[in-house]
Amino acid sequence: MHVHSSVKPFPFLLFITLLTALFSCSQQSDSGKKQRPSFKNILGIQFIEVRREFNTGLSFNDQGFQQEPDWKLYFLSEDSVMIYNPVKKVYFHYPVYHDHDSVFNIAREWLRLKEINKDSITFQLLSVDEKKVSQERSNVTMKFYSYTYLKEHLRQDPEKLKHPNRKDSLFIRSKIRRALRNSFNPDSCFAARNPVQFTSTNKNIQVNKVPVEMDKDNLVSSSPSDAYLFPEYSITIHKAYKKFFYTFSVLVDQNGKMRVNKYITSPEFEESRKKVLQGIVDVYLSHYLTLIPGSTLNMFHPSEITLHVRGIVQ
Repeated sequence: MHVHSSVKPFPFLLFITLLTALFSCSQQSDSGKKQRPSFKNILGIQFIEVRREFNTGLSFNDQGFQQEPDWKLYFLSEDSVMIYNPVKKVYFHYPVYHDHDSVFNIAREWLRLKEINKDSITFQLLSVDEKKVSQERSNVTMKFYSYTYLKEHLRQDPEKLKHPNRKDSLFIRSKIRRALRNSFNPDSCFAARNPVQFTSTNKNIQVNKVPVEMDKDNLVSSSPSDAYLFPEYSITIHKAYKKFFYTFSVLVDQNGKMRVNKYITSPEFEESRKKVLQGIVDVYLSHYLTLIPGSTLNMFHPSEITLHVRGIVQ
């Protein structure tokens, strides 16, 4: 074998030194790597989620979205778990996929295990996009207690622990105070946890809340947040002054008064369209529909809703 004259032979002692260093680094890397957390000590123990909150310590965000604890689970093995479906009222089996460190995929959710013992489990909900974790959106924690711990130590009903706490209430009150200073300011109103309710007082007007389509394969979540974050209503007016169909949003204040907010039209018709829409609201909707304003934690406040209004001449 011929060696090019410009390449110097690699010293044997230096090779041994480098190999030893690499082996040592490899050992340190392996020892520094986090071991997969084990579910062995909690197998068969039933847990119920009692609190789901943002990293602010609140279950609500500025938009009005509420994090709600609704999981019940127990692990069958290191790689399988049973999770309760509140809609079908049965437990469903899910595989448990370990990704790395303390990150798992369970029931199509990416979770980081933060704490685990026979009394409690804490998960961090991760937002993963193209195998990358968004630190900004991974801002929710799920807290579970075992039924035994709740019964023998806390002596509390888990359903009561699920309710929003005092911090949540103070936060919502502060948002309502801000909204009430200018009830028709879209920047200060927020989604009502209990959306606006309409009831027709005239046989010529029908109103229905547009249902949110459920994901048939979604076995964990039972109540899509779109139902209250973006409430929509279909309204049909018989014997209207002319045939029409409009989709637009209105701001509804704490007293049930409505004001047109958003709609789509050409710039040259913007003012005239707004007058037509507000006229429909004032002449038909305000007179022939009774309205209960949106509320959160039993407090009425301004919120925004979308209306699909159809006028029929007959």
